[in-house]
Amino acid sequence: MTNLDHIQSLIHHGAQLRGEGGNLMPLTEAFYHKAVEGCHTGGYNAATYDLVLPDIDSELWLAIWKDGHVDSGR
Repeated sequence: MTNLDHIQSLIHHGAQLRGEGGNLMPLTEAFYHKAVEGCHTGGYNAATYDLVLPDIDSELWLAIWKDGHVDSGR
């Protein structure tokens, strides 16, 4: 599975990201590309986000690395 496949799978399963104030926003391919770009311009190795999936009550995280690698889980 490629990194983009991972993102697309999360999108297919209804993944959202929890922003400031608890607001939810959908995960998109554009967001993924913007996060990778942000890592490069910001000079950091990875960006992490609160990940929300329907019907899963556990705290989940999404990490997007500057090389485009994606990790998700607890």
